[in-house]
Amino acid sequence: MIILTIDSTLNNLYLSLGCSKGDFFESKTVESKDGKYHSAYIATEITNLLKNHSITPDKLDAISTNIGPGSFTGIRVGMTVTRILAQAHNIKAIGVPSLEILSKYNTSSLPTLVLMDARKNKAYCAIYGDSPLEPCSIPIEEAQNLIYSNKYFTIIDKNMTKYIENSSNSTIFEENQKDLARFLFDITISKLNQNNDFHWAKLKPLYIQPPPISIKKN
Repeated sequence: MIILTIDSTLNNLYLSLGCSKGDFFESKTVESKDGKYHSAYIATEITNLLKNHSITPDKLDAISTNIGPGSFTGIRVGMTVTRILAQAHNIKAIGVPSLEILSKYNTSSLPTLVLMDARKNKAYCAIYGDSPLEPCSIPIEEAQNLIYSNKYFTIIDKNMTKYIENSSNSTIFEENQKDLARFLFDITISKLNQNNDFHWAKLKPLYIQPPPISIKKN
């Protein structure tokens, strides 16, 4: 099974292409530069990645993408590309929350707490392991209580550092770069092994909070 993964939701563009049998794998991290956002080069980077392995889009078996939370523009970019390719070539489309991807930073025996700044004195939150918590939004005070309970290994983004102190059981994902494309690839394989119902029309963004700017309907 040949899988393409797309993550345009976090700080960089993360792509990977690989075979579930382990025959090949390549991941790529593309940093935003010159004021250009992911949408400016995502198509070119995907095309080059496929060419590196002499693969055309119709040979793909599945595509996965980060569905958020994160950059609203980034979520739309990844979702659009994934849905177009999946619909055009009848490919399985898998959505994975960014908090689940970041949870793979934890290599300890502790359950994983993932927190991202959601603004308005709130945090995006998820817990993986014991007493799991699906991605949601919680007040900063509640996030602080979870962190200082010392029950979890905590992964946070840079913006959360203004609310919490450094801890030996925590890491800032932007300052401890890992192969997030590989994380998404491995999660995708796991999900494919558990479920076959991944029609592109069921792929939805994970908007826990509304976009910063929205137009009120009449």
